[in-house]
Amino acid sequence: MDVKFQDVSLAYDNSHNILNKISFTIPEGQLTCLLGPSGCGKSTTLNLISGLLAPTAGQIFFGDQDVTKKDALARKVGMVFQNYALYPHMTVLDNICFPMKMAKVKKADRIKRGRELAALVHVETELTKKPSELSGGQQQRVAIARALAKSPSILLLDEPLSNLDARLRVEMREEIKRIQKETGVTTVFVTHDQEEAIHIADQIMVLNDGKIQQFTTPNRLYDQPENLFVAKFIGSPIINTLPFADVRDDFKNVLPAGILTSGYTLAMRAESIVPASDPHEHLTLMPLMATQVQSNRFGRETSLTLNYGDHEIVADGFREQDLGHNGRPMRFAIRPQGIFVFDQTGKRIWPATIETNISPLKPTEVIHA
Repeated sequence: MDVKFQDVSLAYDNSHNILNKISFTIPEGQLTCLLGPSGCGKSTTLNLISGLLAPTAGQIFFGDQDVTKKDALARKVGMVFQNYALYPHMTVLDNICFPMKMAKVKKADRIKRGRELAALVHVETELTKKPSELSGGQQQRVAIARALAKSPSILLLDEPLSNLDARLRVEMREEIKRIQKETGVTTVFVTHDQEEAIHIADQIMVLNDGKIQQFTTPNRLYDQPENLFVAKFIGSPIINTLPFADVRDDFKNVLPAGILTSGYTLAMRAESIVPASDPHEHLTLMPLMATQVQSNRFGRETSLTLNYGDHEIVADGFREQDLGHNGRPMRFAIRPQGIFVFDQTGKRIWPATIETNISPLKPTEVIHA
């Protein structure tokens, strides 16, 4: 079932709002990530969905049912926390079966279901072990199986990967995605890691200061950030930003007059900054001048730092053979995709939609290889 918030607010001690009249619908059968920095309200939102917290104002619906005043048990949700909280004295199978035991499910039925869930999360060979004998990834799998044992209407995952090492996090995010697709259960996943969210989610809700900044697909978040916060939060390396006033003259022939007047911040993704001799000239916006500050190679990737408009920017669209010498002027170009202009409030004002492209240069102005 889907989850709907309608003008939900939460304030502690009736003072400062942690969440302020947020409204959204989490789609049924999909994996939705709540993403944002620490203190943005994502875990609070998850606890409101679970019933561990009650809103100060507003309503919460599971499908057509108003669950605002129902507790966590009545909402029939499954939860996996950062600390998996497995029972140390129980075996893997007993841990998985415990919610069914509490629900008075017959022993034969719960053992059968427990083995099915163990197979689903790939711990079927560990059933007689205690949690202390398992790796962190295996413990997480058991915790997910235990959460699924109660056949939850919603599965809630609160920073479940943060205690794992980097390689295991990559493995487990793929496993969580697989498990969600196989079960079809509506899943809400909380994380502060934008790479994790982009790889695992069908939909991402970006939160900051208790407000929804944007709620859409991972690709759309990257391609069409609605505001400067989202543009800077999504993507690695972080998007280049510089005062539009410092470079406005370079764009006076390609941007509408209204954008030139209202523009406050220019943002450029690193991969949109390419050599002036880029052979894909139909993608190239315009030639610009900069000074090469330094270059760094990381395996097959090359990162270039340029001084443009008295501001340092990072470019990822260069190959090693394209690099010049530090301290020397060089020509570069920028592609329309990944270039944004924001007004003083941080709202994106250009491009207006994903279909809007920067006005192309006249044929005689296009740089050829």
